[in-house]
Amino acid sequence: MRELVLVRPPVVHLKADFYGSIPGIPSGIAYLAASVRAAGFPVRVIDAFGTAPHRFFTFRRRYRARGLTPGEIADLTPRDSIAGISVHCAGEHSMSCSIIRELKARAPFRPVIVGGYHATFVPDDFIAAGADYAVMGEGENRLPGLLAGLERGLGAEGLEGIAGRDGKVERKTRYVVDLDSQPFAAVELLPLENYWKLGYGHGPVMRNVRYMNILTSRGCPYKCSFCQAPEMSGGRWLRKSPQRVLEEIRWHMDRFGVRDFHIQDENFAVDRKRVEEICRGLIDGGFGITFCFPSGLKMETLDRELLELLARAGMRYFSLSPETGSRRVLELMNKTADIDRVPGLVSAASAMGVSTCCFFVAGTPGETDEDRRDTRRYIRRLARSGVDEVVMPVMTPFPATASMNDPELQGFREMDELCFSPVWRRDYRKLDGFRRWTYVHFYVVRLLHHPLSFLAMLGRIFTGRSRTKGEMTARRMVRDLLDKLASLGGPEVE
Repeated sequence: MRELVLVRPPVVHLKADFYGSIPGIPSGIAYLAASVRAAGFPVRVIDAFGTAPHRFFTFRRRYRARGLTPGEIADLTPRDSIAGISVHCAGEHSMSCSIIRELKARAPFRPVIVGGYHATFVPDDFIAAGADYAVMGEGENRLPGLLAGLERGLGAEGLEGIAGRDGKVERKTRYVVDLDSQPFAAVELLPLENYWKLGYGHGPVMRNVRYMNILTSRGCPYKCSFCQAPEMSGGRWLRKSPQRVLEEIRWHMDRFGVRDFHIQDENFAVDRKRVEEICRGLIDGGFGITFCFPSGLKMETLDRELLELLARAGMRYFSLSPETGSRRVLELMNKTADIDRVPGLVSAASAMGVSTCCFFVAGTPGETDEDRRDTRRYIRRLARSGVDEVVMPVMTPFPATASMNDPELQGFREMDELCFSPVWRRDYRKLDGFRRWTYVHFYVVRLLHHPLSFLAMLGRIFTGRSRTKGEMTARRMVRDLLDKLASLGGPEVE
């Protein structure tokens, strides 16, 4: 039986994107590896970023990548194995195509499979680059089914949700996996020590504390026009039971010494009763952990009572996504959001010692200067209420969203340019200027209304005891600069 080698590509971003990206432990590929192993197939992971996180190289002149090069990945992949590439986002598009070509150049008859969030929506691009198959949607059942077909010489025959060189069979089901029946993520296949030494991740990393990314649910029932989740999940939301979540947390504590958990769910708190049972289990069981929600919580699912329970259970940070201060723009986004709730929520969280972040988007098609003024006024209001940080990417379209074909969001030349600093937009300089000045407004108001909190933030940046993404990112940028200098003269990959 041939070994499956799963590949996490190096991290890639436009050189012109000042903000870059904040990679963390790739829990998705680790969950998938565990499911494949449970189905009886040998598997290992090549984590191109995690193996060499401080190594920068130039990719196709316009991009900066971090980690192993495509050639190095191919050199580490046995010729008699089956290769599987996890393509999470548009920024990994061309890099993944390059990895495919390198793998095929070394072993033309080796099967190469791609999958992941981004690959689900543009499978034909990867088949054209040389991949043999693309798994669309959930991989826990489809990938073992494909591997079994390859072992029997049948390939993807009889399978749905698989694209291949002879065409594709669209998904007949979306988000049907019983999450409680799946094994815990095979994170032992990842270079965990490298991640723990980095000092940063998708969520704020605590100094000298081992953290772990976990998923307790999957999918989202909402239908925001800019988001891929509705198309990925079909509007379904799957959950692990409270008992299974507690077992998973305890397993990571006992096996790896983890004490901080980054819950990466798209919508953790859809089921309030489940949240309450998880929190009470953590409290009554004396877990003594901390946890955060870097991907956010839905504001309508929260109130003071639930915040207090989450804080007692160990919550130290969460983000909310008002997206805008303009109700008109919310309608353009098809987003359900009671933004008047947010100031009270962040004020209550601040009183409980919980750090908060609010996420906004600049440049939604149809947004006017007046809408942007509404957003800036709203952000100043949040600063007075005690929110610790705001994040504001510029709107970019993604495949399988309504925004992908919007006339205002055209002009990109390739998928890799679809990032949160879309410098190809005709109005990018204006929107970036608005973003930067909004940050100035936020921090000035925060300094005036919460001077001690502002000074404490500066102190944490210098000591490395970060409580927010912004504090962590400030230190990361310094480390990145040193890594770039150390990488001068490194490889340039086309």
